[in-house]
Amino acid sequence: MLQRLVLKDFTAFDKLDMEFSPGVNLLIGDNGTGKTHILKILYSPLAALKEEKRIAEKIIGAFLPKEKRIGRLVKRGKNTTESNVSIYKDNKLLQIKFYLNSNSDIKERGNWGSNGLEYPVYIPAKEMLANAPGFLSLYKTRNIHFEEIYADIFYHAYAPHLNEPIPRETKELSDALQQLINGKVIIKGEHFYLKNKSGELEFTLLAEGIRKLGLLWLLIKSGSLSKGAVLFWDEPEANLNPSLLHPLVNVLLRLQRIGLQIFIATHNYVLLREFDLQMTSKDKVRYFELSRSEETNEIVCQSVNNYLDIIPNKISDAYSAIYDAIIMKMGGLSSND
Repeated sequence: MLQRLVLKDFTAFDKLDMEFSPGVNLLIGDNGTGKTHILKILYSPLAALKEEKRIAEKIIGAFLPKEKRIGRLVKRGKNTTESNVSIYKDNKLLQIKFYLNSNSDIKERGNWGSNGLEYPVYIPAKEMLANAPGFLSLYKTRNIHFEEIYADIFYHAYAPHLNEPIPRETKELSDALQQLINGKVIIKGEHFYLKNKSGELEFTLLAEGIRKLGLLWLLIKSGSLSKGAVLFWDEPEANLNPSLLHPLVNVLLRLQRIGLQIFIATHNYVLLREFDLQMTSKDKVRYFELSRSEETNEIVCQSVNNYLDIIPNKISDAYSAIYDAIIMKMGGLSSND
C-alpha cells in the first residue's frame, strides 16, 4: 500500500507532502496543479519494479520529457538544480533524486523489496481501445510520441481471462458492469468488440463512455483489478454520461472494499458528490485539493476525509454559481410575465 508522497522541486511542485488513504484517494484542483503528475510519479516505480526495468526508464516513458531527458522534470526556477521524490510503501521508503542536467541517471536510496509488490494499473484520460489494432507493434518498433501508460493499458486489456473462478465479490462487479454495457467485451485479433444479443459491435462504433466501462470489465475479468492492485485513473468522468457516474462510483467503492487502493484525478462535481453520498463509515476515502497559493503562486495541498470540508472548493463553487444564475433567470422571467 502506498502511504505517503513527498516531492521537492519536481515538475510544477516546489514542495508537496501527501499522506494517502489505503482505499480511495481523490485529487481535485485547477488545471496545471499537477494532478496527473502525481498519478504518474506514484505509478512509475510500481510499474518499473513489476516489469523488472529501471525506475528512471519508466518515469521517462510515463512523462515523455523532451529528448527523453529526466532532468527536464526538475522544477524550473532561479535556484533549482535537482528533484527529490520520496515514496513510502508498507513502511518502506524509496527515494529518487536526479539533476537538471541528468539524461536518464537517477540516484536511488532505500527500496521496497521484491515481495508483495502491488499490481499497478493506469487508465489514461483518453480512451484508446478503439485505436488498438497495430498500436503495440508500432510502439515497439517506431519512435511514436505516446506516453508509455498507453502501451501499458493495452497489455492489461489484451490479457486473457483468469482460468480459475474469480471471487464472488469480483464476479458481482463484473456482472454489474456487464449489465451497464449491455454485453461482454471480446477480442478478435487486435480488435475489441461488444458482444450482446444483437451481435458484435466494434469499439470504433461504440460511445467512448461505454468503451471505458468495457475496459473496466476486462481488467476485472483478467484479474488486473483484484485484491492488492493499485488503480490510477485520470478523469474517469471524461465522455461518460453523468447518469453512469452513480454505478461507476458504486463499482469503485466495492473494489476498494475487496482490497484495492485507488487514485483518481477529477474535475467532476457529480463524481465527487457520488463518492460523498455512497461511501459508508467503513469506506476509506480521502480528498486532496490542489491549488496555487495567492502569496507565493506555489502549489499547495489540503487533504480531508469529508468532501464538505474542502474549503475553498472551486468545483462546488462553480456549480453553486450556475444554480444561482438559474434561480436569478427564473425569477427574472417570472417578473417579466
